[in-house]
Amino acid sequence: MRDVAAGRCTGAEFAVGWLDARRRSLLRGERVRDPLETLLDRVFSLLEDYSIDPQFKEPDDLSDDDLQNAVTELLRKAE
Repeated sequence: MRDVAAGRCTGAEFAVGWLDARRRSLLRGERVRDPLETLLDRVFSLLEDYSIDPQFKEPDDLSDDDLQNAVTELLRKAE
């Protein structure tokens, strides 16, 4: 999250890495509690509104900037 917020990775790189890490975490049985659980769920929701492949981007999908701004805001609130 910090990398995308700081512009060190693209939205697509973040999305692919996030989804892969989340999948591995769930397969390992790792669980989190609120408020972290709510934060992670919110990121997952953001990624549902973001298209990794520009070819499939729809008009109402988040742009890379939108995703970066939303993740930055979530980090700000979490701190």
